[in-house]
Formats: sequence, C-alpha cells, structure tokens
Amino acid sequence: MLIGAFCLWHMAAIFSYSIYHVEEVPVLQWISDQRTHFRPYILATSQWQRWNLFSPDPLRRVIEVDIERNVQGKWVRIHTINEHNVGWWQRAPELKTMRRMEDDNKLPLRERYVLDFCRTQQIPDGTELRMVKRWHVIPRHEETHDAKWWNEWEPNWKEKIDFDITCKSV
Repeated sequence: MLIGAFCLWHMAAIFSYSIYHVEEVPVLQWISDQRTHFRPYILATSQWQRWNLFSPDPLRRVIEVDIERNVQGKWVRIHTINEHNVGWWQRAPELKTMRRMEDDNKLPLRERYVLDFCRTQQIPDGTELRMVKRWHVIPRHEETHDAKWWNEWEPNWKEKIDFDITCKSV
C-alpha cells in the first residue's frame, strides 16, 4: 500500500513538472498549478531537469564523430561514434559525452578520449590519429510536413577536422 502510494506520488510529481504550454487548457493549467506541492520532492531528487523526452522543442542537431588513422599518408576511418554503433545501454552517456566535449575549451578532454581509445584498442604508440566531427541540423518548420516530404529530405552534413594526435602510453 505504501509503495503504491509513493509510486502514485512520484508519477504525479513528474507529470506535473513535465507539462509545457498549458495556456487555454484548464485541466492542464490546474495540474501545472500543483507544482508548488511537488517542488521540494522534485528538487531534492533532481527530477527537475525536464529531460525533454516528449518536448515540443527537442534536440535537432545530429552528430557523429570519426576517429581516423594515418596509413601511408592517407586518412582511413577506423571508428565512428553515432547512434547506430553504440549499444542501446550506452547511447545516452556516450553520445552526451561527445556533445559536451564539442566546446573548444574541452580540447584536452577530447585528446584524452582519443588516447584512451588508443589504449583500449591496443593501437601502437606513435600511430597518428585524428578526430573528425560531422553534424547536421534537423529542420524546424512552422507547419507539419507529411511523411513524403521527410522521406525525400536529405540532411546537409557538415564536417570539421578537430585535431591530430599521436598515440602514446597514458
């Protein structure tokens, strides 16, 4: 009974905190007004972050990161990090880490990431690697497009060579 009551409390708290754009919908406005009762619980358990799972304004930028190896003067892709080759249980932390490392002031962290890649993949010291970032932005439209439009849409990929580094023992 107590566990069931707690589950209902938790669901009500999360639901009330995840509602957006409640104007002109009286029921949603009333639920949104109940946030004051749930606020201490929400803040204490760090549920306030609104993960935007069903957000009207979700992330629109898609990124991929390649690690390339210099083989006789030519760059050869040896690893790609994207949603297709990262296990489902690792997607959120791995891809979130990649997005957070994009800032220019995080270059030492990106270099460390590649050096760890050298170590875990047993790439010999002295091997030259580089990180290449690719991205595109999913377009935002004022009005909804039909499935045909989305099926024909092609992303406009952009690419940037981030840095070169030589594998060494860390």
